[in-house]
Amino acid sequence: MGKRVIAGALILLATSFTAAEAGFDQRKAEKFAKKNSKYISCYYLYGLKKDSKKQDVAESMITAKAYIKGLGKKDVIYALGFGSGKIAAMLEADRDKQEQLISKHIKHCK
Repeated sequence: MGKRVIAGALILLATSFTAAEAGFDQRKAEKFAKKNSKYISCYYLYGLKKDSKKQDVAESMITAKAYIKGLGKKDVIYALGFGSGKIAAMLEADRDKQEQLISKHIKHCK
């Protein structure tokens, strides 16, 4: 297994443990992450490209959308971890074309 698959799995595992102890609705946070997967993917990809300004903007937009939907800060953190773990696993699954996939997906980010 690659380091990123392990990292993605650890992110998902850690977020599931924190969800059990945090007292928030894990299902609601996962549903939010799935509906906003494009924005969360952009957030993660900006991090890979080390573009912290764009990553901060993406995080702010995701947080604002979550607050509008009635989610709390813990829900947002879980959703970011859940979505980031999924995109990390997808990128690791096709290591040969990883840079091409990042370039392809980041084009859709605004």
